[in-house]
Amino acid sequence: MKLLCSFLLVWLGILPVFAQNPEVKSVGELRKIMHDADLSAKIRLDTLNRENLFAIGVVDSLRGEISIAHGKSLTSFIDNTFVRSDTTFNHSAAMLVYTYVKNWKIVTIERDLDNLSDLSELVKTLAADNGIDVTRPFPFMARTWVKNMSFHVINWQSGITHTADTHKQFAHELWHSAEVVLLTGFYSENHQGIFTPYGSQLHVHAITANPMTCGHLETLETYGKISFYFPDSNEATKIVAVEAPKWEEF
Repeated sequence: MKLLCSFLLVWLGILPVFAQNPEVKSVGELRKIMHDADLSAKIRLDTLNRENLFAIGVVDSLRGEISIAHGKSLTSFIDNTFVRSDTTFNHSAAMLVYTYVKNWKIVTIERDLDNLSDLSELVKTLAADNGIDVTRPFPFMARTWVKNMSFHVINWQSGITHTADTHKQFAHELWHSAEVVLLTGFYSENHQGIFTPYGSQLHVHAITANPMTCGHLETLETYGKISFYFPDSNEATKIVAVEAPKWEEF
């Protein structure tokens, strides 16, 4: 009876119709990293199927940041105070959230953002408007011009006890402005302390082109157009689905 009622409500247009969210998986937990000092490897990137893979995470021992989009990997780490990056899968993660997305739907709007709260609200609104079930976790991307942005690449030093208080002293902070960047992330209302930080429904990495670097997004101010990419599982709309931006575009 409940199923019949739900069907009738959808058919009458009273309930929204959602496209199927891609399954989001995660290994490791941010709260165990921050509060239990569990920095151990939970998964090797080269054990994952690369086709259509989308993921963000942190290298084991907190020695770098991982971003993967459209099956292409970028890992950034600190080497003698300089940020280095490579595109291999020869890394292990202490925490990784990942999914597989074959088709993406693009939504472009004119909107200035002043902070991460603005980004979170806009991601939720646009995702819901485009058939994503926002009560379940989902991935997204955004390509935009930033006025100012900061992100960090973690570089924990062995021999020091890791705590939430000491974590940021080993976060190598980078600032960028007046350039186009790619944001890759996950939205979830139910995974704080697991793969989104406490107090946030987003876990987002920023990817810059010059130099080619990725890291955990800290602050954000944007100007003008923003192109968002959301998963698209609707067979009828695949003809307008847009392939995810490739690293070569940056």
